[in-house]
Amino acid sequence: MAYKPHANRKPRSPAGGNILSWQIPTDPESRWPAFGAAVVIITGQAWVAANLSLKPVWLFPVISAVLLVASVAVYLPQRTEPSPLMRALGVSLIGVLVIANAVSLVELVRSIFLGGSGITPAGLLLVGIVLWVVNIATFALVYWELDGDGPDMRADGYRDFPDLVFPQQQLDQQGLAPVNWKPTFPDYVYVSLTAATAFSPTDAMPYTKRVKLVMGVENTMSLAIIAMIVARAISIAHG
Repeated sequence: MAYKPHANRKPRSPAGGNILSWQIPTDPESRWPAFGAAVVIITGQAWVAANLSLKPVWLFPVISAVLLVASVAVYLPQRTEPSPLMRALGVSLIGVLVIANAVSLVELVRSIFLGGSGITPAGLLLVGIVLWVVNIATFALVYWELDGDGPDMRADGYRDFPDLVFPQQQLDQQGLAPVNWKPTFPDYVYVSLTAATAFSPTDAMPYTKRVKLVMGVENTMSLAIIAMIVARAISIAHG
């Protein structure tokens, strides 16, 4: 399944003569972990929307589910080249998931400060926690699809340069990982988790403007969600 890189593809040699791990062609990464994460995200977003009484509740979950099913259908057949349709569907799905999280965050803020949602303080606290976890998973997908233009292009040796540079990809770290090491979906989950908790890069460093922008958006959304969680916790503690 997915596409297989050409067997005769050779790594590019940079000006300095050193071949870095991200320049070596490898087998494409399986998309199934990302598809599984998308299912969890859509389920979580549907639960948050229902509890916040977003209208219509089904809008974002249905759109996301359709895009996910279409992505799986395009992914199943074997091919020898990266699929532009697969890339377009993946980017569209992730865009819808990010927008859904942003809408839920706005509604959470409104419910906490203006009320009218009918949810108990403890219920709003739980909604905030679920939204925070869903947001981490969503941005893990964003980084996974953004870095080097997605998993297919990363397998082909990256088109230009990485957006995120992991320690294992640096020349001075050779010997601590396989020579053809490349990040997979769990690595991007960790990047998203650290960005949501430390509000700054820790393991992987953002090297391009677009990934810096994305990380800034996640930092801001995560900070806002945590602020809402703390506000609810204080309210519950004070009775």
